[in-house]
Amino acid sequence: MPEDMKGLSWFRLILLQVIVGSLLIGICSYVFRTPVDVVHIVPPQQDSLDRVAGVPMRVDITYPGLGTLSIEDPKELLKLKSSFSGLLSAGTQRKQNQVPRLLLTGTMAYLDQEDIPFQVETNAFRFGESLVNSLNVSANIRKLQSTLIDKILTTGTIGSAVENKKNEVFSLQQGVLTALSQQERQELTSQIAAAARIIDFSHFDDLQQPPDTHFVIQLTSDYRAKKHWIHLDRYDSAYIVVYDLLDETNQRAYFKLNDTSY
Repeated sequence: MPEDMKGLSWFRLILLQVIVGSLLIGICSYVFRTPVDVVHIVPPQQDSLDRVAGVPMRVDITYPGLGTLSIEDPKELLKLKSSFSGLLSAGTQRKQNQVPRLLLTGTMAYLDQEDIPFQVETNAFRFGESLVNSLNVSANIRKLQSTLIDKILTTGTIGSAVENKKNEVFSLQQGVLTALSQQERQELTSQIAAAARIIDFSHFDDLQQPPDTHFVIQLTSDYRAKKHWIHLDRYDSAYIVVYDLLDETNQRAYFKLNDTSY
């Protein structure tokens, strides 16, 4: 074959390869194209779910007048994350005019994103900028608030509240408030500090009767102008029941005192 014919054949082969390659590139670009001019609008609920979907490292909860508690246990964090996600995905926002009786505030700290603040009241839950307070999740919001209150009402927080000189501590008998002396406050603080938390209190028959001694702690808090009281019922110096009348979930904490046995 003449040299000029061989050159022409090689040229045609190269040209064919270029054409086929261009066609393949064009087809792939069309099939797997990534639109750059399409704007996707993410619903607020989805944005909140995306934000709560991170890896939580710590949850800080602040109870007005009692201070801040940190939760770092991985199992507890996963439970809280699940509760938050469930509320944000199922709840909606409705008009709300009432001022909350008891407002818990907190922060969910993440490993892979910025910390996000949250608020929990009896009928509303706020996570970042998202607020849900619809009737279909009100029971779950109350359950979440009750869970957080239960974690905060510990021997440490209650003992510190009694010991804190900024708080007033009284005994209440027949409707009369009597301020505790410094020695009485120290004794009550030591008694609470040595107490053990009780989960099963079903065998306590005395709970149907008035307590032998009733104490009230007037908390110093800028949460609201009204007085904020923590109540302590002591039965026969055997155990103490702690509760907050502002808490509409009616959560109570039960403690067995150290110097008695059943």
